[in-house]
Amino acid sequence: MSIPDLAVEIVKTTTDSSDENARTIIIVGSKSAGKSTLLHIFLEKTDVPKETLVLEYSFGRKSSQKQSIEKTICHVWEYGGRLEMLKNVLSSIPVQGACYFCVVLDLSKIKGLWNTLEICVQVMIDNYKDAASLPELIIVGGKYDLFKNYDSEIKKCICTTIRSFALLHDANIIFYSSKETQLVKKAKDMFNNIGFGNGVTLKEKNTNFNKPLLIPKGFDTWDNIGCPASTIEQIRERHFSRIAPEAKIKEDIKLLPRSHPEPILDSLAALKYEDLRNMDLYDPCIDNYLSLLQ
Repeated sequence: MSIPDLAVEIVKTTTDSSDENARTIIIVGSKSAGKSTLLHIFLEKTDVPKETLVLEYSFGRKSSQKQSIEKTICHVWEYGGRLEMLKNVLSSIPVQGACYFCVVLDLSKIKGLWNTLEICVQVMIDNYKDAASLPELIIVGGKYDLFKNYDSEIKKCICTTIRSFALLHDANIIFYSSKETQLVKKAKDMFNNIGFGNGVTLKEKNTNFNKPLLIPKGFDTWDNIGCPASTIEQIRERHFSRIAPEAKIKEDIKLLPRSHPEPILDSLAALKYEDLRNMDLYDPCIDNYLSLLQ
């Protein structure tokens, strides 16, 4: 039985017959952006988060505010596979009650930010073609502890892009870091509200790019952002005029001959390349160089 099929069976055994007592959270986005850690905080899990390879299902329960006998069940789906395969997985995820689609971005890897955001949201739109079934969109900017130290102009550009994209798609925005207590609390409160409460309720609001963004849908305007009303193409063009896109590795690249054919040296080099790829500040374009060195 596949993971989606198995999860459907789990949903059937844990869900109430009424969608009024159910919520669904689908969380997707950048690799190593903190998706699993965020869900562990929300569901109050004590084990160490592990990498999600494809799709993982979990759920939480809380007593209903109206009647303690009834319990609200929040079904949580985390996708950790390749973005190109998201469309094949999303269609198999069952939705119970109100649905929230969370795109987690790695703010420390600015070159891949647009690609992640555009692919994830377009897949959501294509999958839920009926406007009535379209999930509420939440953009989570992860690793803010690293992003806050970036150059002021870079932060302004990235925040302008995210705000413009969110305004166009009627999305909520929250910046988050697992290393900053206040941001952890705000993120957990928001997830508790969408999982067991009355939806996205962001009491505080912030649009200042020098601070973590916290913007509920419907609050922002083009005038506040400082841009004219824009299409997705115009937002993309404006973004890439300041932030170079990820360099794609061509399939026909011919690898250079290895300068150290000895197996031991090859193994050591492979380990070093893997260390480089796993760096906190790793930028995917480094793959261009590593592919030529191997």
